This record gives sequence, C-alpha cells and structure tokens, in this order.
Amino acid sequence: MNLHLPLISRVLIALLFVVAGVQKLMNFQGAVGMMPASLPMPTLVAILVILIEVPVALLYAWGYKVRFTGGLLVLFTLLTIVFVHSDFSNGMNMVMALKNLAIIGGILATTGACSCNRCDVLTSKK
Repeated sequence: MNLHLPLISRVLIALLFVVAGVQKLMNFQGAVGMMPASLPMPTLVAILVILIEVPVALLYAWGYKVRFTGGLLVLFTLLTIVFVHSDFSNGMNMVMALKNLAIIGGILATTGACSCNRCDVLTSKK
C-alpha cells in the first residue's frame, strides 16, 4: 500500500486542478470575466491557466517529471494566492489562500516521496 500513496496523493491533488480547468474550459467566457482586472490580456491568461490546470496536473498525477510538473503547479498556486486571493480583509480569500498553501504543501510532500521506480525514471532522478 505504501508504494501507492504518492500516486494516490498526486491524483487527489491533480483532481482539484483538472476539475477547475475543465470548468473554465466549459465556460470560457465566464472564466475570462473572472480574471483579476490587474492582469493584462485576460483571454490569454485564461488560456494559460487552463493549460496549467489540465495537462500539467494530469502529467503530475501520472508521475511524469513529478518535480518539474509539481514545481509548475506550486508556482501557479503561489501566483493564484498573490493575484486572486491576496485581499485578506475578505474572509473567503483568507480561506482560499490557506487552502492553496495546503495544496502547495501536498505537492511539495509528493515531489520527493515516490519509491515506485516509475516516477524516478520519469523524473530522471538518479
């Protein structure tokens, strides 16, 4: 069972990103409208967000270059805190920022936790 825990962890974490990305894809105009006003070119930002949330998260879940794909998800999640959830006077933003920090913690815990040999090969870990 222990050999499967990193895989299960990655899949559960990636599920958050994939569902969010698919929802944005299914309502693309709504996603563009939800982009923070401080960001230029909201359509391009929405496309980049979907490209990170879906394919990168799926690669991470699969175990492909876990450190790299996990790192991209960590960076993306940090940027989300800074650009979307930084108004801590709004209680929900504080909760969302803390949730994102927990997700970052989960990603960091899984980037070096796999011992299945498959992930080691895919991440080029020697």
